[in-house]
Amino acid sequence: MGNLAMRGREPLFIPCAPKACIELLLRYGVEIIGKNAVVIGRSKIVGLSTSLLLQRHHATVSTLHSFTKSPEEITRRADVVISDVGTPNLVQPDWLKPGAVVVDMGTNPVKDPSSRHGFRITGDVCHTEAIKVVSAITPVPGGVGPVVISMLLSNTLDSAKRAYGLT
Repeated sequence: MGNLAMRGREPLFIPCAPKACIELLLRYGVEIIGKNAVVIGRSKIVGLSTSLLLQRHHATVSTLHSFTKSPEEITRRADVVISDVGTPNLVQPDWLKPGAVVVDMGTNPVKDPSSRHGFRITGDVCHTEAIKVVSAITPVPGGVGPVVISMLLSNTLDSAKRAYGLT
């Protein structure tokens, strides 16, 4: 984590989930440089690392957490919103700037008697309403998860290259 935070230093590995967020944004041509980004959640694995990666891509980053006052006002100014707090449907459409890009990393089980397992997985963002406001949003499930797995494979390949002196 320290090397990720330090200018001019490269970490051995970038955590898979934050790496997946940035990869999605870059692959879909989302402009990050100079944009206002909000990361909802400050966990060391996802929130903090994602904030640091966004800063490396020259975004202006605000990290929101449970003690943040008026999170909806801060989020409403964001061009890019990334959420991973574990609270189903926390982010409502009135929190979002029209045209914003949303990466929903929340995976929250919610009781659903009609489901085969008795629950369904939902994200931190109220997807059905948010999709009417934003320009792009990742679905839950099936959005960031598969990309996280591919980033794990990417890190594994980088590790093997490093171990055998192929880099």
